[in-house]
Amino acid sequence: MNNQSFLLYKGYKRIFKLKESYIKLICIGICFILIANTTRVYANDEETIANFNKTYNRAKSKVMIRQITKPTLAQLDYAAYNKNPMFHIPEPSKLIIPDVKPGLKDMDFNNSIVKDTITDSIKDIPLTDSQKNSPMAWTSLLDYLAEWDYDEALELMIVSSEIITEKWDNDRISRPLQQITTAYLREDKGEIWVKIEFEYFVNFLDGVDDEDKDGYLEIYGLIDKSKYSQKLLAYIKSDYMGKTLSSEEINDYFYDLSADWYEAIRTETLDISANRPWPNKNTEPEIVKEMKGLTIQNATAVIRGNPFDTPIYNIFLVKSSSSPGSENPGNTSTQKHNETKLVTTSGNDMQENIKRWQAELKNWGDGSWEKWVDKITPFRDDIEKQLKERPAEIKGLIGKYGFLFFRGALEYLTSCDLRLQENERDPYPAIVDYKNQLEAKGIDFLFVIIPTKAEIFPRKISAFAPDDKEPYVTPYTRKLMLELADAGVEIIDLMPAFIEEQNDEELIYMTQDTHWTARGIQLAAKIIGERIKAYSWYNKVCKNPIKYGIKEVEFTRGGDIRGMLPDNEKLKYRPMKLKAYQVTNPDGSLYQDDKSSPVVMLGDSFCGVYQVEDPKHAGLSAHVAREIGMPVDLIVAYGSGPKIRGRLARRGSEEVSKKKLVIWTTASRDLYNYWSPWSIIKVP
Repeated sequence: MNNQSFLLYKGYKRIFKLKESYIKLICIGICFILIANTTRVYANDEETIANFNKTYNRAKSKVMIRQITKPTLAQLDYAAYNKNPMFHIPEPSKLIIPDVKPGLKDMDFNNSIVKDTITDSIKDIPLTDSQKNSPMAWTSLLDYLAEWDYDEALELMIVSSEIITEKWDNDRISRPLQQITTAYLREDKGEIWVKIEFEYFVNFLDGVDDEDKDGYLEIYGLIDKSKYSQKLLAYIKSDYMGKTLSSEEINDYFYDLSADWYEAIRTETLDISANRPWPNKNTEPEIVKEMKGLTIQNATAVIRGNPFDTPIYNIFLVKSSSSPGSENPGNTSTQKHNETKLVTTSGNDMQENIKRWQAELKNWGDGSWEKWVDKITPFRDDIEKQLKERPAEIKGLIGKYGFLFFRGALEYLTSCDLRLQENERDPYPAIVDYKNQLEAKGIDFLFVIIPTKAEIFPRKISAFAPDDKEPYVTPYTRKLMLELADAGVEIIDLMPAFIEEQNDEELIYMTQDTHWTARGIQLAAKIIGERIKAYSWYNKVCKNPIKYGIKEVEFTRGGDIRGMLPDNEKLKYRPMKLKAYQVTNPDGSLYQDDKSSPVVMLGDSFCGVYQVEDPKHAGLSAHVAREIGMPVDLIVAYGSGPKIRGRLARRGSEEVSKKKLVIWTTASRDLYNYWSPWSIIKVP
């Protein structure tokens, strides 16, 4: 009951001074009517969104709420990318004002835009209202077209590059001063019109207005028709703009979106069942304050980002999905798959692991972690040099032989002792506590640290890297493993097998992405599976192992690191043609994770790739299931890091008590300088 209604109720009581029950009921009834009227906006998400967006500011708001009325890929992308505060860089660049201020006539960007079409008002471009109301997010459209047909999309990518490379006498500045943000299809004339936005600190343009009053100047123009084919336009219209996605495809979309953004802006897809309504008791006070009492009851997806050490939320509400989308997991192949033949040390004897870590310390550090670090100092210095030379806002770094690397992963390579991190960034206490809580409930625990690509391929990023048989480049992670083992935490150590098995013929990690390939997944699954089968309870819960099969599929992926590069650098990297191995049930249907399994796997994007995003059914959990002959329960959240434990906890004590084993996987880079604390989470 709000204050107005409560005071009114008290007023009735004082005036009439009646205690008869029917009078009370009448008064209470009146109050509830008033409550319903005064909070009408809270009960309807559509009205709530409209009310919130009246004061939305792309530069200052920490919440963006979007409603999608027809879930095509075009509408979903535009809702996600258009004026999103996650992409607003709060630190402006200091500009040199050109001697001659550029005007509209100067903005054809090396003839990429037809000069006599350039205007600073959308009212002046020859589009119908329907065409203006069907905008497309340019960057995601280009990525989509590149994966469809790179050669068809190449000229448009060059146009994009031409536009961002114009610096107006500010060549020392690395970030683009302007870029295409929006595209419009004028299909009746076979044309692509675009909106070019200038950074908010660009204030030296002559005759250019901020038409939509969002703090970013903009112009519009027609891309030269020689830059694209009618075949490309037809594909955009029929597939990108025309195909309505199914509910499953919509869920996949938001998984993929969070994965694409994770490395650059620290996104995580929140558990939707725990975020209806939103905001809630777990939402930061400053976010609740910004919402001003407004609540979204039925969000389709809630994505939390932390791009500049400040939480920013994207809330998506998909209104309807009436037309199912087609299933297209990839091109199936009947090619026989060669089984993995791996001989390596699994985690079933921690004493062997401990001896190996101690031997590493003796061989490479003479018994001292600091001496180990000294041996690889030239490599660490070179990595730091590369990080300093590369603009901080560009999260992708270019290595050798076509390899791309994520900035955060390289920063991890230069880490200090992980145990000395402050502000609850030391992962040790949370991991040990979690193991102890599970042990008290009779539940076994495995901690799996997934190496970064740069740990496995250091020579792809620096000529100063040690050879394969020389010291590992992350000694402080080995130190943490040893200390965790001393505390009774059982660890699956993937590094030795990955180092031993890596080769250029069948890579363990994707060249343009942070994540592993099908080969890496299979290696990890075999090691984890060997350990699970060694537990005393395994034969009791898996009396009749399922004989899963596999099916080879092919698919295309641009790569999350490729997506972090400026447009002019992206041109050098075609989308990757990859293969995967989907796990199949004995009847030929595709494997599905099972919530009722006694084995639960907690993971981030490394568990999500290949499993919950294309090609699907081919990820770590599926291949672990194939190794042990029974399904696995997977709890995955992109960017979840140490907080993934909360999703299992929210299931409640009854569900947790049914588990025999919790496998907690984490990317090694999240052990260093993770944006969120490694908090203690209670196991119910």
